[in-house]
Amino acid sequence: MQVKDKIAGESVELIQDSGNVNVTNSITVEAEHHTKLSLFQTCSIVISSVGGVGVFVAMSTIMMTTGSVGVMLIIVLISGLLNYSLAKCFAEVAIILPKAGGPYFFLLDVFGELPAFLFLWGFVFMIIAPVWAYLAYASALYIVQLFFPGCRPPDIATKLLGACILVSVVLINCLYLKFVTKIQALLTSTKLVASVFIVICGIISAAQGNTENYIDIFEGSTTQPGDIAVSILSGMFLYGGWQLITFLLEEMESPEKNLPKTLSISFAIVITFSELIVASYFVLISPTEMIDADAVAVLFMERIYPAFGPVIAVFVTSTAISSLNAVILGQSRMVSAAARRHHLPAILATLSEKYTMPWAATILLCIIALLILFFGKLSRLIIMMSFYATVMGLSVLLCFFALRIKRPNVRRPLKVWLGTAVVQLLICATTLIMSVYQQPEDIGTLVLFVLCGIPVYVLFIKWKSKPKIIDSTVDKMTIFLQKLLILKHA
Repeated sequence: MQVKDKIAGESVELIQDSGNVNVTNSITVEAEHHTKLSLFQTCSIVISSVGGVGVFVAMSTIMMTTGSVGVMLIIVLISGLLNYSLAKCFAEVAIILPKAGGPYFFLLDVFGELPAFLFLWGFVFMIIAPVWAYLAYASALYIVQLFFPGCRPPDIATKLLGACILVSVVLINCLYLKFVTKIQALLTSTKLVASVFIVICGIISAAQGNTENYIDIFEGSTTQPGDIAVSILSGMFLYGGWQLITFLLEEMESPEKNLPKTLSISFAIVITFSELIVASYFVLISPTEMIDADAVAVLFMERIYPAFGPVIAVFVTSTAISSLNAVILGQSRMVSAAARRHHLPAILATLSEKYTMPWAATILLCIIALLILFFGKLSRLIIMMSFYATVMGLSVLLCFFALRIKRPNVRRPLKVWLGTAVVQLLICATTLIMSVYQQPEDIGTLVLFVLCGIPVYVLFIKWKSKPKIIDSTVDKMTIFLQKLLILKHA
């Protein structure tokens, strides 16, 4: 008796003979066609995801390590330009290897399975889940803060509301892609409106003579190279998130033309507004107050006019939800792509039969993010994400150089100046070394966690001769979940 069932891009054949069950697999991946993302839609995704709400929330981390208004403004500008040049290097590699999965796929194609799996292992636990948790927390923080004026709100209240927001956005992402992108375009506008509002208020206040913090803008500047390295690491986080556009290449209209345009347009807007917003904050907020403020945008607007506090809180919350929506849209597809290559459980490669969205991957990541949300700390999340974002940049730069050496004659619609990549490589390596020197316990723990992925890879990926009962049990669980959630192979 033979029973055939398709799971996650595989044709799984269960052969029953005298009570014994044997499992054989043959890959039959089928492409799933979606509505293509236009240039406007990709710009909306990148603008909302670059930095997320970092410029409204995460200023204290950079302020602690820079020490002065002048150095902080320089770090914000330099971090933006460094991120843009790094994004161009990503774009060259992405156009050569235009597959869903982004940096994971680059490493898999260029360096093989183990480096790709280690990247994926760290990415899921140090970027995807923490980013979802952080954005959910930030979404809730500004709303909860309204009910506790002048004091820090209860952390549990913020986390509970954040959990509700995260689950709601995940449910939205389980619907049609076209519906999700329409919501994304609407929510992206709130970030631009909030940014313009803050900048205009800052200009008006400065014109009224509130310029005390600009009298000696370099007073208190740090002189420690380690502090500068950590501030750049935090600055990279401030502009992080653009990498997710490489996860959506298969769903982008004319990626060879639109990917470079998307990055140029989006970074020009984001860098300009980030610099102007930070400059506006210091019109009414001192460096010391900046270090102590979580909801810095609300503090700024309350000093302009108390009634503006709730208004900006709503805008920032919408911005955080916009960023959360964007990362869920992109990062769930990376996990699904990795599952199709057998680096994650096969069930994660499945799509909803009705909505053709990666339900299994999205739901699993949501569960991990909820655990991190309730048991993690905001400052540790930022360090974790900043560290791994730099590791990711270093990894893709190595792919960049490897492709230049191994495939010198491949067609390159976008060819980045080699010196840009060399500078980026040196900066990423130096920043990581200095960060380890400055915070050896935190960064060392993260490095150790990534290395723990090696035995996981050996046991669950490399070991092909596992007892048949293990494979049989896994396949039965996969079929059960597929039928329960009404999923189909990708």
